[in-house]
Amino acid sequence: MSTKSSKNTGGKSPAVRRRFQSGNWRCRNEVFSCKWREYISLPDGTYKVVEKCKSFLGLSERAARAAMQPILDAVNTANGAEAQLVVPKGERSLNDVLDLFLTEIGPQRKPRGLETTNSHIKAHIRPELGQTPMSQLDTRLVQRFVNKITPGRSGKTVENITLTLTGILHAANKLDKSIQTINFSDLALPPKEKAKPRFLTGREIKKLIAASRGVFRTILLVLALTGMRINEVLGLRVEDVDFENKLIHVTKSAYNGTLGTPKSDASAAAIPLSATLAKELRKHLASKYYRDSPLGVLFANRRLRPFSDNKLREKNLRPLLRSLGMKSVGFHAIRHGVASELINSGTPIVVVRDQMRHSDVRVTLGIYGHVIGNARRKAVDVLSQVMTGKSNKKEKAA
Repeated sequence: MSTKSSKNTGGKSPAVRRRFQSGNWRCRNEVFSCKWREYISLPDGTYKVVEKCKSFLGLSERAARAAMQPILDAVNTANGAEAQLVVPKGERSLNDVLDLFLTEIGPQRKPRGLETTNSHIKAHIRPELGQTPMSQLDTRLVQRFVNKITPGRSGKTVENITLTLTGILHAANKLDKSIQTINFSDLALPPKEKAKPRFLTGREIKKLIAASRGVFRTILLVLALTGMRINEVLGLRVEDVDFENKLIHVTKSAYNGTLGTPKSDASAAAIPLSATLAKELRKHLASKYYRDSPLGVLFANRRLRPFSDNKLREKNLRPLLRSLGMKSVGFHAIRHGVASELINSGTPIVVVRDQMRHSDVRVTLGIYGHVIGNARRKAVDVLSQVMTGKSNKKEKAA
């Protein structure tokens, strides 16, 4: 156990809602560690906040959390945690339900989604509602919570946080029917302003590929010639590339060096392998950049694990974009660019849906409805000629 840092707060007492702690968990080199705060009273009546950290070598995440819980319980009790003061003896609080969810249901969730859920719990749900007795948690109280977190946040962010809370209650209810649920549809949320997807044009993607080198260039080529998500590309195994039948089978998705399932059932599908991409992949397999790994992934780092999309974005993509004087975007901008180019070229929307592997064509239209393809432009030209008797060429001449 180690003390990381301490600071004097200038005589202010810590806010009660900040005293309940679940710990700040990290995993580095497959070793889980937890940070927490302790409030130390000083003789002059002030206090200092001491940050501490404990590592759990050789333990799984579940075992590490179990070993850490007595320490957190002692800290929360010593700090006069609000949960201890409000919840009647023997009654369950929302914190108890959150712990149930994280212990029993969380491990079955996809890593990226669970990371977002943990973020919402730690930053918003525990501080504001965690100490609330479940008998008092109703729609009106959750509405007050929504109203409190709304200022300064987008409607989409508020919606996501609220969906996390209501989703946890519904999931926990399946394990324990005594846990009441809150219907998301009963809540009034701030309006959402639909943002247009940020995307790179075909010309920008081509420029990006031309300036890249090595394995990163091959990764960009796969993104550009398939429209796959970056985690799907990093999760590709050699066996997923069917050179004979000219197909790429999307069966895995990589996140933080581990392989999981794709985003949805619709995402797990086969997509065409072009001759150009097949040539590039064969070249990659024969090059020094290909590393034969235990997981059999097409793109392995020096530890023979799948690359991290976050590290590739920060260490490769963003610096390259800056050097080219291009806007700062993520890998998903390439996927959006691919779909936009397909639509602009007149590709039927159902074909775009299949290539993007959306579950429904309405999803495709919802994301890319702002893109005006050549087919629509031609349709407007024809309409103009029918209604005015003038062709597009005549209108331009005029």
